[in-house]
Amino acid sequence: MVSVIIAICIGVVYNKFSEPLVNIISNVIVHEDGRHSVNPASFMPGSELFSGRNTFQNSLISLNARPLLEKVLNKLNFSVFYYQKKLLYDQNIYTSSPFLVILDRNYLQLTGVQMHIEILSKDLYTLTVEVDEAPLHNFISGRNEQEVLDWEYKHTYRFGDPVENENFNFTILLKDGVNVDKITGENFYFVARSNRQLINDYKDNLLIEATQVDATAINISLVANNYQQGKDFLDKYVETIIEHDLQRKNHIAFSTIDFIDEQLADVFDSLSLAEQSLQDFKTRRQVVDVNLKAGQIYENLQLINVEKDQMEAHINNLEFLNENFQNDEDFTAHSVTVISDLNNQVLNDLLNEYINLIGRVNHLLENRQAKSPQLRELNFQINNLKNTILVNLQYELDASRLALQQVEQKLRTLNSELNSLPETQRNLISFERNFRLNDEIYTFLIQKRSEAQIAKASNLPDYEIIDYPAYEGMKAPKEARNIVLMIFLGLLIPTVYMLIHEAFFEKIADIDDYRLGFESPVLGQIYLSSNGEKRLFEEDNNRPIAAEAFRKLRTNLGFWTWQHEKKGRIILFTSTMPGEGKTFCSYNLGHALGAIGKKVVILDFDLRKGDLSQNYFGNREHGISEYLSSQVALDDVIEKKHGSNVDYISTGPLPPNPSELVESEECRDMLYELRKKYDYIIADTAPTSVTAESLSLGCMADLVLVVLRVNYTLKKEFTEVLKELEDSLGKKVTVLLNGVKASRNRYYNYSSYYLKQNQKKHV
Repeated sequence: MVSVIIAICIGVVYNKFSEPLVNIISNVIVHEDGRHSVNPASFMPGSELFSGRNTFQNSLISLNARPLLEKVLNKLNFSVFYYQKKLLYDQNIYTSSPFLVILDRNYLQLTGVQMHIEILSKDLYTLTVEVDEAPLHNFISGRNEQEVLDWEYKHTYRFGDPVENENFNFTILLKDGVNVDKITGENFYFVARSNRQLINDYKDNLLIEATQVDATAINISLVANNYQQGKDFLDKYVETIIEHDLQRKNHIAFSTIDFIDEQLADVFDSLSLAEQSLQDFKTRRQVVDVNLKAGQIYENLQLINVEKDQMEAHINNLEFLNENFQNDEDFTAHSVTVISDLNNQVLNDLLNEYINLIGRVNHLLENRQAKSPQLRELNFQINNLKNTILVNLQYELDASRLALQQVEQKLRTLNSELNSLPETQRNLISFERNFRLNDEIYTFLIQKRSEAQIAKASNLPDYEIIDYPAYEGMKAPKEARNIVLMIFLGLLIPTVYMLIHEAFFEKIADIDDYRLGFESPVLGQIYLSSNGEKRLFEEDNNRPIAAEAFRKLRTNLGFWTWQHEKKGRIILFTSTMPGEGKTFCSYNLGHALGAIGKKVVILDFDLRKGDLSQNYFGNREHGISEYLSSQVALDDVIEKKHGSNVDYISTGPLPPNPSELVESEECRDMLYELRKKYDYIIADTAPTSVTAESLSLGCMADLVLVVLRVNYTLKKEFTEVLKELEDSLGKKVTVLLNGVKASRNRYYNYSSYYLKQNQKKHV
């Protein structure tokens, strides 16, 4: 419960002092090809050439393209960001900054670095800059010119004075109406940022996704640390989307109108000259009319000349296309006029398909996808299509030239007939024919220009704004979610800790805890000694409650099923790890048995450490290691104490091969001889998890006592050791709990009992 309360407090503090992030969203519909209610191509010839080649998936990609984001940022003044230091974050003070920084874009500017401002008064401020590594940016070319490394700067300026040095050039102005007393001592700073840096940031924070799987509506959302700045960006962003789309769609229309205007200028000059020539001829010759025959001939000549001009224009278009394709030039800027004059449906379809492929390639290049596999596939299709177009162009060119020859032959025939007419009549008809021809061409071009302008004016963007950018909610911190998460963590962390502790570090607390996890019998419980004594059965020191626990253990031994009924009972002490008290228990159990007249010998079989010998026996001259290595006799290693039934055998010098000595035949012989002399042989061995000697000696023992120290022995390791011993030694294995804390009532009753006994003796 405490962990949950602490976690909730942490969540509340985090919600209050963490950086707020807002989510701003706008909805846009994408009109794909064929979504118009009325197709302009159904009533305006040539309008189909201006229709957009747009798909929904392409829109999702292009809307997050760097060129588009760069256009947006060029319209906004986002070169300087203002911040104020808060407890856990730096607050973006986009509109509430007390000062204004004006960059001089004619100089290189240090970008991406915090420039701290300490406002001293309404006139003075201190500028502090520390740079590890940062670029000097040229805002005119849009490039980083050089790097600044390990540079520091601090200086006091007046507001309005230029700040000039080799790394920046700007002016800082204090805004009108600012109360300097309130902001003195506050930590402000600003950061100059290039468009390249801003594009990377906005590209990461801008999310463009479809509203539904089967819809063509797009959600454009932006995560910002300042609502007004984020809204300004998103407003300009959706505005630029529509402008960019219309510019892309009207590009061909503008190119076509410019081409027609150039032709109109030439035809207008020819028409004016023809009109003036006709008027001058009629005035000089006073011509009113010509005969019918001459009129018919000139009418036929006029028709055939028009046909010839159209044929020549057609051939010129074909030659223009053929030359461009052979030279691998892009002709899309003149595609409207060229295609509309071909009058060949097959060739028109091929050229329209070519224009479509070129448009898709340009779209990929604009989005910096030059290494895209789709681009290589499109280039392959364009090359194949270009070869097909060249073959069709050559065929159409040959057919058109043959037709032109036939038209020219007709002209020669009519001219021959016309030569028989009077000269004045011929000249008049010639002037009239030239005038009408130029007039018809001029009228035709005017009509085509009007059609192109109407088609351009009828263009609509493929994007339509449904919802303008607006506040959509807090992105962070999510207060309710954070509180729930902290409650969850407040419950999870203690649970995980308890599970890990239980799995790897859990200790056995008392006899009840032991019985919950183990079935092996407990032969006794040794209580903690109140005075910390190790030798509990010394003179005048045999009444602590711990000594009574050994007496009870001695009694319990009487109920054990012994292999040897009278003499030579071997009791082996072992444990899981060092420090569990097996040496303490073996020593005091030996003296508890000796106190009732039993002949006892205590053996220190921990040949690696010898704690029993050092702490209880004292340094002995000879020991087990010397006997097992046949250096001394058995009687020489037995240490007897006058007036005591307990003898000792120490380890002797610590040998380099304790396992080999314990498993030797001499060890078996020693225990066999000791069985003849003593009622109990108590062997203190090394921990089972550390060495294997206890298993070897356990085979020769009648009882194996595994000492378990409560609140010390790890349950996981004890489980492994106990299973190993039981698997190897069977039912001779039992458990002795050491370090058990006596309950307050038990200890009080025991102490009161002995106090009364002492009072009776004194009376």
